Amino acid sequence: MSLKQCCATGSLHTGTPTGRRTKVHGLDCYVADAPSGSPKGIVVIVPDAFGIELLNNQVLADAYAKEGNFQVAVGSPLTLRAGQVVPVEVMISLSAISKTGLWNQLYKFGHAVYLMRHMLPFFYSCREAVCKPRVRAFMHALRANEAANLPVGAAGFCWGGNHVTKLCWNDEKTEDGKRLVDCGFIAHPSLLTYPDDIEKVTLPLSCAAAEHDQQMSAANAKSTEDILVAKSAKTKDQGVEHEFVMYPGAHHGFAVRADEEDKEEAARGKEAEAQAVAWFSKRF
Repeated sequence: MSLKQCCATGSLHTGTPTGRRTKVHGLDCYVADAPSGSPKGIVVIVPDAFGIELLNNQVLADAYAKEGNFQVAVGSPLTLRAGQVVPVEVMISLSAISKTGLWNQLYKFGHAVYLMRHMLPFFYSCREAVCKPRVRAFMHALRANEAANLPVGAAGFCWGGNHVTKLCWNDEKTEDGKRLVDCGFIAHPSLLTYPDDIEKVTLPLSCAAAEHDQQMSAANAKSTEDILVAKSAKTKDQGVEHEFVMYPGAHHGFAVRADEEDKEEAARGKEAEAQAVAWFSKRF
């Protein structure tokens, strides 16, 4: 996998978070409350490699809560990810590696070492065998408590898109037979196996795809779209629909870390935000 196209590409955003840091079922979380005080549903964000430490993820959770009247929780990397979090400085190193020029070439070795130092431990410690039980345990506890009488959606970005896709397999139930989630939204997911992981989806899933994404090639994007469209045609009458939106010109990470100075990419990010809010509003 190219480091330049991994879960750590992108830019820092501006904004002031309005949510709160708190423990939810033993995990450190960032929580954005529904403005009305009576949420329409709960959205759990399984984030990218930066987790709740990244301002972008906090501001995005605030936007979901405000625009959809949802309760939104972003899981902490300190527990959800077995202690491995990618520092935001990784984005600076990735940007530096892509630059040209003599002086930039001299600095690239140092940036490459820095990237390896943080990315390799992340991918080892956050492999599926370690993190899947953590994600599922959190969802079980949420469904038994805060979401006992509320619908639950999950939103996954990059690394988190893998887990949300598999939550939509509906292959695990609570003790009283409830689904762990009612629907899912993914944007530029990473580490999926195509087409098998998409074929297994049975719960409503919305996908925001980037045109330029080594984690979801053009062929895999087309396959994903075809599969979700075909599934919708078969199950629409039962209330199970899926959605696929391709964002022309967008790059991996755009839904969370689009460069705000790149007006087109930033606009695609806002469109993906609106896609997610509309999807959960429809499903809740």
